[in-house]
Amino acid sequence: MPKRKLSSEQLAAVKELAKQWGKIVAKNAYGQDGPPLDADFDEMEQIAAAATAGLVEGTLEHLTQQQAQRLPDELPCPACQTSCPVKTRPRKVVARGATITLHEPVAHCPNCRRGFFPPTDQPQT
Repeated sequence: MPKRKLSSEQLAAVKELAKQWGKIVAKNAYGQDGPPLDADFDEMEQIAAAATAGLVEGTLEHLTQQQAQRLPDELPCPACQTSCPVKTRPRKVVARGATITLHEPVAHCPNCRRGFFPPTDQPQT
């Protein structure tokens, strides 16, 4: 399957949307009046870092879950072509900015006694 890249314009739009969410995070952290005068930059940066990690986790967990849902319920074993059920197993993955729980699709062939991951060249549904 060919790799698809987002355009620089699309990425800029995502960044702008996240920037607006930053205002919501700030309001949630400090209320309508904003930070008190004794709040230093480090404290504010900690809030931003926590928000960034949460945004990374939420985005990647959601996107990988959506992608996994597009797989069929069964896939052929790459060795013997036996139809095998696709299940998921949780796996911690270190991403840029956070550690996420990936619900990784896996299949196990009872005939070959081997596990396999669904190939990336499956037709899109």
